[in-house]
Amino acid sequence: MSTTTVALQALAGAITGRVITADAPDYDEQRAQYNGMIDRYPVAIVRIAGEADAATAIAFARDAGLPIAIRAGGHSSPGHGVVDDGLVIDVRDLTEIVVDPAARTVRCGAGVDWGAFDRATQEHGLAVTGGRISTTGVTGLTIGSGSGWLERVHGLTSDHLIGLRLVTADGETVVATEDDHAELLWASRGGGGNFGVITELTFRLHPLGPQVLGGARFYPMERAVEVAKAYRDLNATAPAELCTGLTFQVAPPAPFLPTAVHGRSVAAVFVLWAGPIGPEAEAGVALLDALGEPLADIVAPIGYAELQGMTDASYPYGNRDYFKGGFIDELSDGAIEALVGFGADLKAPRSNLILLPMGEHTAYARVGEDVSPLGYRDAQWSFQVLSLWEDAAEDDLHRDWTRLVAETMSSYSSMVAFPNFIAGQEDELSAAEKAFSPGALARLRAVKRAYDPGNVFARNVVSLV
Repeated sequence: MSTTTVALQALAGAITGRVITADAPDYDEQRAQYNGMIDRYPVAIVRIAGEADAATAIAFARDAGLPIAIRAGGHSSPGHGVVDDGLVIDVRDLTEIVVDPAARTVRCGAGVDWGAFDRATQEHGLAVTGGRISTTGVTGLTIGSGSGWLERVHGLTSDHLIGLRLVTADGETVVATEDDHAELLWASRGGGGNFGVITELTFRLHPLGPQVLGGARFYPMERAVEVAKAYRDLNATAPAELCTGLTFQVAPPAPFLPTAVHGRSVAAVFVLWAGPIGPEAEAGVALLDALGEPLADIVAPIGYAELQGMTDASYPYGNRDYFKGGFIDELSDGAIEALVGFGADLKAPRSNLILLPMGEHTAYARVGEDVSPLGYRDAQWSFQVLSLWEDAAEDDLHRDWTRLVAETMSSYSSMVAFPNFIAGQEDELSAAEKAFSPGALARLRAVKRAYDPGNVFARNVVSLV
């Protein structure tokens, strides 16, 4: 029996959770990430049951000289939740959710995903901006930005983080609030999160649901330029409660769409009125009539939690993916025509382009650097290029196409993305640093020096050392 095997057996006996090694029947399942391109082989995966387990696992890895990866939802496109020849500290079993409806707050374990989070908070008619895919982990989305459908009316998820518990590299449990360890809390609101093992998060919530007016409208690609220009114009004055996103995607074989467009590119507007169902909601959604007659209109009363999982089938676990994104200050006719051209030439059935309205009259724009390190709050628009495919032989095709879209759009936009939207290993550091002002980056590095001076938690998009 090897020394490593003996040590891992000792680790398993010292924790309440589970140690998973390469000989376990579910090892491959446990190491798998959302991005099917990630295929890494850790020495072991430790599914912790609490903070004591986290401290023990960190000490084990440090004593053994093993790199550490922290895994929650596993949606990190670069695969930061797993590491070759290292130790994965897996928080997926930390799933407690406690809602305080009177205070409008929620405390949740670091392993909770957005589907579970939304179902729990919606029992009390409360919500916060959440991920657009319900299997995304709450922790990863929060510490790397928190973009979601509610960002116009409530800002980013990270803006509403009001507390967390974290185990440091020295095994100490730190409780960060707006009054204690406030710099750590600030840094965790989008700064990337490589300060320790987060075990619990607390959020401020807002009234919403459980029923909302939402869904999607679909338009033929032949009218996409016209539709996109009308969409740009209406969002200049649309109320923040009209939360939408214009997507260019391949039409699914859905019964509500004409069979003639199945498998072809279409334009679609995802719709959510972030307020009570009634005349105001109906009038707000009716603003989209300016886009012209749709191919299909499936906007209707729907449960908010159900709406949040509406696109899950389009983003299945295990696809290969490559993402890029950026911000646009002025959405010119040329920018629209360029985006539509790429939208008509999607390279895979699940690939898509998303155009998202921001604007100075939205909650997104009202958050300053004193609240969150994330910048670009004055951006009028953001866009995402999301390539998803299955065949490894097509990796170069899709990565090259994604880069081409990004490079073309760079003449119209700021090719900067928040940490969660940086997928390419070749440009992670330079692109990620641009998400923060020099002052915010300096503060982030000071927090890193204070809580992890030895860079024990080194797997992150943002280098803070």
